[in-house]
Amino acid sequence: MRVPGVLVHAAAGTDMPEQVADILRAVLDGPVIHDHLSAGPVYYALVAYGRGTSWWGADDTPLLTTGSYLGVPVLHRIAPPGTYWVIPPRYRNDLCSREAVFDLILKGRRQLRAVTPPPGGA
Repeated sequence: MRVPGVLVHAAAGTDMPEQVADILRAVLDGPVIHDHLSAGPVYYALVAYGRGTSWWGADDTPLLTTGSYLGVPVLHRIAPPGTYWVIPPRYRNDLCSREAVFDLILKGRRQLRAVTPPPGGA
């Protein structure tokens, strides 16, 4: 699942890489890749996918499916520059739960709404 950095950082309450990694490790308990695109940081939480898999996210947090391309760094790349593992896989088939990723996204959205005034003032 692709999650914009702004949501991850809002949910974590920080954009400090070490602190974000600690929080993601505790909350997602699975492998996460970090990439820094021209539009800003993006995190990829690796989850199981198969026929009939459902996802409750929005357009900015898609579940990548068949036909998607994700550059996966070598396992020992755990820091920038370039794409790297925030949390490398610990064993074969190590994955995050979709529910944990969804909860992280919802927390990030709530945090952003709490600090962003609604349109039109008030």
